[in-house]
Amino acid sequence: MKNSNSKTVSVVFDFQEVQNDPVFFPIPGETPSVHEIRDLLLKRYNSKFGKTEIQIEGEQIRIVWRPEYIDVNAENLHVEAIRFAKNRNIDQAILKWKQASAINENDVEYLYNLGLLHYEQKRYSESMQFLEKTIALCPIHHKSHLALGINHVKMRNFDKAAQHVSESIRLQKNNVLAYLNMGAIHSVKKRFNEAIEMFNKTIQLSPRESRAYLGMAKIYVQLADTEAANSYFRKVIELSPNTSIAEFAEQSMIRSDGVSAAPISQDQRIENLTKGIGYSLGSNYPLAVDHYKAYLKNQSSDDYAWYLLGEAQLRMNKIEEAVDSFRRCVRLNSKRGLYFKALGISLFLLKKHEEGAENFRKAVEFGKTDPLVLTLYGICLAREKRTDESMHQFKLTLKKHPNNPLALYHLSLALIKQNENKKAADLLEKIKSMSIYAPVKEHAVNLLKKM
Repeated sequence: MKNSNSKTVSVVFDFQEVQNDPVFFPIPGETPSVHEIRDLLLKRYNSKFGKTEIQIEGEQIRIVWRPEYIDVNAENLHVEAIRFAKNRNIDQAILKWKQASAINENDVEYLYNLGLLHYEQKRYSESMQFLEKTIALCPIHHKSHLALGINHVKMRNFDKAAQHVSESIRLQKNNVLAYLNMGAIHSVKKRFNEAIEMFNKTIQLSPRESRAYLGMAKIYVQLADTEAANSYFRKVIELSPNTSIAEFAEQSMIRSDGVSAAPISQDQRIENLTKGIGYSLGSNYPLAVDHYKAYLKNQSSDDYAWYLLGEAQLRMNKIEEAVDSFRRCVRLNSKRGLYFKALGISLFLLKKHEEGAENFRKAVEFGKTDPLVLTLYGICLAREKRTDESMHQFKLTLKKHPNNPLALYHLSLALIKQNENKKAADLLEKIKSMSIYAPVKEHAVNLLKKM
């Protein structure tokens, strides 16, 4: 029997990343403690097989999973299977790993490799069975999440594919293949801004990954931006000359030049936009979204229409789709504070506080200094542990609107962190005395009781 440490699987989380991840904390404004985050991760990733440990290292949490034991006889078969796999004798490799798994059915390496080889043979259902068992044994096995997601792509189960690839990225932040596949999934679902973000991340990690440039090119073809599409096609040809992917890119450049939208009259376009606005005013947001999309199909450069679409999607609680729309209108017109405000609010709701803060900063820069922008900007900065900057924003808000309860409450939280409890208590008492009904008032009363 060998030491089980030789098959340890480990992942690292930053506290801030966990706190900002809506999968972990879907309600905006939560401020979990280190121990609450630790318990949450342990609950999510614990397994009744093997041993799971949580290690706190400064601002990070490391999760370590170890198998209960390793069987020497099974390991000998494992070594043979690796040799067969390297020599491309796939059937024999599968046989050896199945024999090893029969001896030790809880070894994740055997199951993971069986999943990969069945995928190579296009036996996707069997591949998924092995990978699902791997994840059941070791929930932090990011490679299995990625492989399972890719299997679901092949089976056209894009929602499940996105779930597993996203989890793979959550567990390991620098996997090029994961970002590439996430970009492809978003593209299929026509979530183009998210897809562009994923392909850009792929390129950042691997600047010569021609498949990411091809993914970008395909997106801009669908957006009818021929110039941008062709620039990415040319990059594919440059990076992968004399390959099938380069040939496809070259042929696609010709096709993209000839793409033209079906003719539609200006009156029809305006009618779609007008009806969309009417439905929004009547709170019929699903129909509003349909008409905005119909208008934008033939008028994709109208930044304000993208903003209207995003607002309607936000009202339907389709926050990620709203983010897509707001990002599009920002790209089309980067000089309107209104757009940065809308994008900042949406990102705040998704707990993407760092990006939210940057958009609120730009909103302020372009004249949006209303209490909501300043307060949410301050909260985002606080979530990013930029306490002095956050307090400055709250004070700016209170200078203009001294009775803003949300700014008062969050300024009091910042003061408590700086051990200025007396000042914090005075602010909380001010909220308590207000003749309003709001959750923040209840929070203030509870915080006072704890002080």
